[in-house]
Amino acid sequence: MTHLHSPVRWATLVGAVAVALALSGCGPLPASDKPTMPAAADTPAPAPESEPAVEDEPEEQPETVQSQEETCDWDSPKLTGAADAPASQEGELTDVLVGAWQHTHTDEGAGFEPVTNDHRYVFPAPERMLYCQHVPGATDHAENAANVVLNGTTIELPGGKYGYTVTAWDQDTMVWDNPVGGGYIYLLQRR
Repeated sequence: MTHLHSPVRWATLVGAVAVALALSGCGPLPASDKPTMPAAADTPAPAPESEPAVEDEPEEQPETVQSQEETCDWDSPKLTGAADAPASQEGELTDVLVGAWQHTHTDEGAGFEPVTNDHRYVFPAPERMLYCQHVPGATDHAENAANVVLNGTTIELPGGKYGYTVTAWDQDTMVWDNPVGGGYIYLLQRR
C-alpha cells in the first residue's frame, strides 16, 4: 500500500494543479518584481459589453398607485373651471377614476353650462364612491357613501338600476352620461 504523503504523489499532484492553472490562465505571477506588459499584438481587444452591469441599471420605481381618502373635504371651496371636455379615453379607467372629482358643468342639450350647486364625487377605490352634495336650502353638505360596481365604463350604483356611463376621460377630467332625469351629460374635474 502506498502512503498518501509520499513525495512522488505530492509532486505529481502539484504538477497536475500547476498545468491545470496554466492552461486556464490562472497561473502564478511572474517571478520578476517588474510588471511585464504584453506586446500590442498579444493584447486581446476588450469584449463589448452586451448589457450594463447590475449596479449601473437605474432602480425601477414602483408604479404610483393613486389613493384617495374618503372625505368630501368641505373645508376646500367648490372647484370651477373651463368646460374643456376630453375627447378620448386616456389611460385605464380603474386608475383614472380613483380620486376626488368636482361636477363643474352639465350639458342638457345646448352645450356645457356651469353647475351652481356643489356636487363632489370621491372614489377611494374603483368600487367605492362617496357622493357629496351641497344645495343651499335643500341639502346641507350631505354625504352618501356606497359600494359601486365598475362594469366596463359604467359606474353601477347599488341595486344596479341606476348608474353613470363614463364616455371620455383623461387624468384631470371625465365626461359622464347620466340617464336619470332626462339624460344629462356631466363634466367632472379632478379636485
